Parts: sequence; structure tokens; C-alpha cells
Amino acid sequence: MKYPNSLKRYRQFAGLSQKKLADLSGIKLETYRAKEQGRTSFKDSEKVVINEILSRYISNASIEALFFS
Repeated sequence: MKYPNSLKRYRQFAGLSQKKLADLSGIKLETYRAKEQGRTSFKDSEKVVINEILSRYISNASIEALFFS
């Protein structure tokens, strides 16, 4: 499943690099990049963690907005 448009936009708006968000979410950088680019899927547990992280920076961040729009 592809996430690049929404997830990348939210990550950049929050001022986070791929490396920083990968570190904060406990995902290896290479794995995070592949997932953000849609080459592999995020686990549901990873979606929850990423949503929690981005919600600290962006009040309207939601799993639906990040991963399904």
C-alpha cells in the first residue's frame, strides 16, 4: 500500500526527517524508507506509534489521514 503522499507531507510538516521519525518509532531507517515509499506495508502497531509521534507536532494527525488518504 502506498503512503508517500500523506505520510511524507505530515512528516515534513512536523519538521522530521525520515531518520528522526524512524528513530522515534523504533524502525530501522532503511525499513522506514521502504515503508514510506510504499514498497512494504506498515504494521498496525507501527501506524499507532507513528500517529502518536506526529500528533505531538500536528493536532489533526490521525491514522486515517496518515495512512488512508
